[in-house]
Parts: sequence; structure tokens; C-alpha cells
Amino acid sequence: MPSRCRNALNIVVTTLFAAVVLFTILLAYVTGYQFIHTEQHHLSFGLYGAFLSLHLFLQSLFAFLEHRRMRGPARPRHLRRSVALCIAAYQEDPDYLRKCLRSVRRISFPGLKVVLVVDGNRPEDLYMMNIFQEVMGGAEQAGSMVWKGNFHSDGGRGGGVGGGRRSAAHMEETGQVARLVQGCRFSCIMQEWGGKREVMYTAFKALGDSVDYVQVRTSVSKYKCVY
Repeated sequence: MPSRCRNALNIVVTTLFAAVVLFTILLAYVTGYQFIHTEQHHLSFGLYGAFLSLHLFLQSLFAFLEHRRMRGPARPRHLRRSVALCIAAYQEDPDYLRKCLRSVRRISFPGLKVVLVVDGNRPEDLYMMNIFQEVMGGAEQAGSMVWKGNFHSDGGRGGGVGGGRRSAAHMEETGQVARLVQGCRFSCIMQEWGGKREVMYTAFKALGDSVDYVQVRTSVSKYKCVY
């Protein structure tokens, strides 16, 4: 059965079951019908109690069936969707950044693409790119680029990028960033400081439609909010 039909059937069955439950509770409350009761009504078993007993039985039954299904051998799943993990970095603690990248490196999802965008391109920010190359396999496996600007700035060379006119040099650089990100499984871009939104924009814009899903990690450090 197709997944959409199965989901629709589940919704219909769940709605009908909820309606039956509501009707049964109202009927039990209105009628106050009792199957068994003592003379002084110290003990009684009525319609409401029967419904609760049935509900408990069904819960136990479904839990048992689900438990058996979970313990059974797992069927192999074919992961056919492509995913990119985008990490934003800004003056990160070297140890936290290294641990974060090592954790990402151990992810076994097939073909996972990792993009680290460093919010800053000054010499003192270069250590983050060096850590990225160290963990991800060096320049042979991890592509990297120091960008003087970003997608909304030409790096202070003029040319009126902010005013809507993009210079040929700036457009060439944006194309180079996109080719690097899309062509490498692991890539690191250092760009002109612009804040978290600019960092995320770079990752999304460079990836384009080359992947199906994008997962975002907005801060590496554990105890500081850098944006």
C-alpha cells in the first residue's frame, strides 16, 4: 500500500476511534449503567469501567505487538536522499571545534556533505580552517577558500554590491564558492564578517539544489552564544 494511502487510512481510523471513545465516555456518564454492584454500591463495575478495561487491554496488546516488531530483524533501508550539514563558526574554542568536527566525521550517513562557514576572514581566524583540514583529511579531501567578501559584500573593493550592482570579480568569486561547496564532500569557507544570517545564506546559496536536505549547526561552542 502506498505511504500516502496508508497515512490517510491511519488518520481515518484514529479519528473514528477517538469519536468512539468520546461517545462511550459520554454514554457511560449519562446512563450511569452498571454491570455489577454491591447492595450499598461500595463496589461496582459499570460501562465506564468496562471501557477503561478494554482500553488497557488494547494498549497492552499493541505494546506487545510493537515490542515484537522492534525485536525482529531490521529490514535493510536504502537511503537515497542527499544531506548536507552546515556549521557556522565564529571565534570558536579550538577544542570544541575539533571535537565537533570529529563527531561529524564519524557520522556514517552515506555521502554526507559537510560545509563549515567561518564568520571572519582575518589572519586570527585562520586556525578554524586549519582545524577543519586537520580533522577532515587535509587539502586532498577537504576543499577550502578564504573569501575577501561574502554574497552581499565585495570585501571592501567598491563596485556597489550593496547597491544592487555586482562586479565581475565578485560574481566570479561567488561562482568559485558554489563550485567548491558542490564539488567537495568537505568544504570550508572563510568570509567577511556578516553575522549568522550571512553565514547561513552562504551555505544555502552555495549548495543550491545539489542536496535534498540541509541540517544546520549554528554554534560549535558549548557554553557561549556567539551570535
